[in-house]
Amino acid sequence: MALKASFTKAGIESLPTTGKQYSLHDVQSPGLQVMVSPGGTKTFMLNKKVNRKNFRLKIGRVSDVSIENARKQADILRSQLTTGELLHRVLQPKASRLTFKTLYLRYYDEHAVPHTKRPRDNWLHIHKHIIPRIGAIPVAEITKKQMKDVHRKVAESSGEGQANRMLDLASAVFNYGLLEEIYDGRNPCLGIKRFKRNSKDRFLSKTELKAFFNALDDEDEIFRDFFLLSLFIGARKSTMLAMKYSEIDFENRSWRLSEKLTKNGDTNYHVLSDHALKILNRRKISNSDGLQSEYVFPGDGESGHLVDPKKSFNRVKQRMGIADFTIHDLRRTLASYMAINGTSLPIIGRALNHKSLSSTEIYARLSQDAVLSALNSATSLIVGDHPKLPYWQESVYYTNPVSVKMIALSPRYQAIRESPSSPELFSQYVAEPAPVSIHR
Repeated sequence: MALKASFTKAGIESLPTTGKQYSLHDVQSPGLQVMVSPGGTKTFMLNKKVNRKNFRLKIGRVSDVSIENARKQADILRSQLTTGELLHRVLQPKASRLTFKTLYLRYYDEHAVPHTKRPRDNWLHIHKHIIPRIGAIPVAEITKKQMKDVHRKVAESSGEGQANRMLDLASAVFNYGLLEEIYDGRNPCLGIKRFKRNSKDRFLSKTELKAFFNALDDEDEIFRDFFLLSLFIGARKSTMLAMKYSEIDFENRSWRLSEKLTKNGDTNYHVLSDHALKILNRRKISNSDGLQSEYVFPGDGESGHLVDPKKSFNRVKQRMGIADFTIHDLRRTLASYMAINGTSLPIIGRALNHKSLSSTEIYARLSQDAVLSALNSATSLIVGDHPKLPYWQESVYYTNPVSVKMIALSPRYQAIRESPSSPELFSQYVAEPAPVSIHR
């Protein structure tokens, strides 16, 4: 049975979000209704039957159109449908009129909001990179060549990472339209090669860390604590900003994030070091004394927490005299110093909450002490009690001035060098060799 009521502003605002689409019909204007999407978006629609065919026309979002104007527009549309003024347009094939922007709005309401983690971030990305370029084009007419051009232009203006993200988001929208049978055709993003992602290994050196700590002294406490905790905990920026006291177990020194808040889709646990716990305890005490907030880094905006400390971070970088440094590099810095200290990759992965070990392998190159120790143990075992090994008596080491490699000249290598048929075998490694040391 259809829900009916006389539309009022308070009544429409109180309509609940149920996770399913439903409509409320206006008793004063025939066919006028408010459609509530699964994500809670409310839209004025006109539903009218003409020549035994139902037509559903969008009037506008409730946030943009008043009830009075919606009723007036409904009267106009009813009249135009009755006289046939609108029939030539609404009877056109649906797919030919469906633009990418229209499809995305439906995707956002019906899929992104209820089923994805950060729909608002993706909304901003779509409206910055995609809507201005292909938003007005019917989806059935968008070609692979057009999407390749958009991919390339976004890479030129915003970087290859942003271009790849744009392509992934656009592809998801096209797939949604095809899966829900909203339009017929194919996904024009299929087969487009993404830009190669290079592993990033930027972290702060000891000298840079000293400059970083000094640069924080002139910042407000909330920003200083945010950057320090980002370094000491190693969590991602978005989760750090939304950190809540209720998620922190001070007794067991852990911070629990539910799977709805994490990038890898699993429940994440961050172990809290002594330095991190001291800052969190201080902030908790300060929070209980003043205006209490559920967030560790409270803010004045709609979210209730700090949104983006970009300006503060730029000031810090300026004082440090460093440009190629991001907030995410604080996470890499923690992991890098764990590796330098000889921490195993699985433990580093657990600290960062990496789902796969491949994400952590970039830090392996920094953990050389453990490798060196293992190599020395193995070669000592290989050598055993042998006083002298073949070809290494009276071995002389030379420095290669080109590649800075050390080679050993045993009698066997000397024979190769002095052979008239193969002087090039030696000359490519050593030019005017000078002895460095003699090992007996």
